[in-house]
Amino acid sequence: MKQILLLFSILLLLASCDNDELPQSDVPFALVGKGDSFSNGQSIAQRHLVIKDAKTWNNFKKEMNITSDVAKDFKETNIDFTQYQVIAVIDKTQPNDGHSIDIVEMTENRNTIIVKVEKLENGNLTKKSSKPYDIVKTAKTDKKVIFEQ
Repeated sequence: MKQILLLFSILLLLASCDNDELPQSDVPFALVGKGDSFSNGQSIAQRHLVIKDAKTWNNFKKEMNITSDVAKDFKETNIDFTQYQVIAVIDKTQPNDGHSIDIVEMTENRNTIIVKVEKLENGNLTKKSSKPYDIVKTAKTDKKVIFEQ
């Protein structure tokens, strides 16, 4: 009877290890670019992106640079995609300046990376429209990326 109970306990423990929710650990990331002055509402839609190759990255930078050279203010433009991937969040066009969209935390578990996104600044009284964005890089992985806002 004790052996059956022990076996059942071990099986229960192993089954619980498959849960994606446990355990979570922090994922380090580095800022690539952030701002709210990007006003190209025609081509860049509100979205969350995971960029894993140079071709997609270069196309994304071109798309951002259609109306002004936004990428010139990036801290880094040459990403080594053999080691890193880029996570980008772009907010909808806002009617005034001073808004933000912020990657505040990244955690991972066995199968996923969770990117926590918040809006830490909610605008001011200027009449200039804006499109907030936050772009970071993190170690390359095949894990599924989930955005939480």
